[in-house]
Amino acid sequence: MTKKALGKGLGAIISMSPASVEDIENNVVNNKDRVRDLDMSKIIPNPDQPRSYFDENEITGLAESINAVGIIQPILVREKDGLFIIIAGERRYRACKLNEMKKIKGIVIEADEEQNFSMALIENIQRENLNAIEEAKAYKLMINRFKMKQQDVAKRVGKDRTTVTNTLRLLNLPEEVQEGIIDKRISAGHAKVLLSLEDPEKQLRLFNDVVEKGLSVRSLEQIVSPEKNSNGTGGKNGEQKAVQAKSPQIKKMEEDLITKLGTKVEIRHSGSKGRIEISYYSLDDFERIMEKIK
Repeated sequence: MTKKALGKGLGAIISMSPASVEDIENNVVNNKDRVRDLDMSKIIPNPDQPRSYFDENEITGLAESINAVGIIQPILVREKDGLFIIIAGERRYRACKLNEMKKIKGIVIEADEEQNFSMALIENIQRENLNAIEEAKAYKLMINRFKMKQQDVAKRVGKDRTTVTNTLRLLNLPEEVQEGIIDKRISAGHAKVLLSLEDPEKQLRLFNDVVEKGLSVRSLEQIVSPEKNSNGTGGKNGEQKAVQAKSPQIKKMEEDLITKLGTKVEIRHSGSKGRIEISYYSLDDFERIMEKIK
């Protein structure tokens, strides 16, 4: 990460500091007390590390790079009882450990438990290192452990609340599908299409189809779309009911409601009557939607 990016990242995560981004950056770069040689034996991986999967090949490659040119960017840690807990940079730590290094460059900053977890989460999200499921589990942990609302999480990580809501929805998928996202057998785009189905068995069946046939997101959308189902080609053995194709006006209304409410909305219209189904995925999500409606 460049010097400019480092300053921006610190400015985003140390929100409680009265100093400006430039002051923080200059302090980190110029103050030798902030960048220290830390004993590897005194470093503890972050117990709240949002990343649950580390690619061994990537760690090995990083270890070779560090062995050749050293650590370009220090890790971020906080001190507690003479030990240093990693806030950001566990991949670098693991690579140095693989190299059997005795010391590692680190920046010691103050942070409470919530800030510690948030920093690790933000650092990984900004670098796009977390897969969608790890990101969703991290959001869920922030909500459960720190009693935060989805809008609070969104502000903390610098994302739209709708994005956080949709990411959390991935945890409603069957475990096998979630594992498929983690090991990149399907994309987050595939997963969002599968979420439009409420039957876990259908989600799992179509997941297997995507993996076995290499279906694109667009192809999957066509399979699960009401128009496809109404032609009798969207399901097996007639398991999916024929659905009348929705008019462009109804589709537009659905899209408007989805945008405004940040959740799945379905309008079922027939003749001059019908119903609107609004989905929510937690009590916090329900309260958020009710606030929007009010």
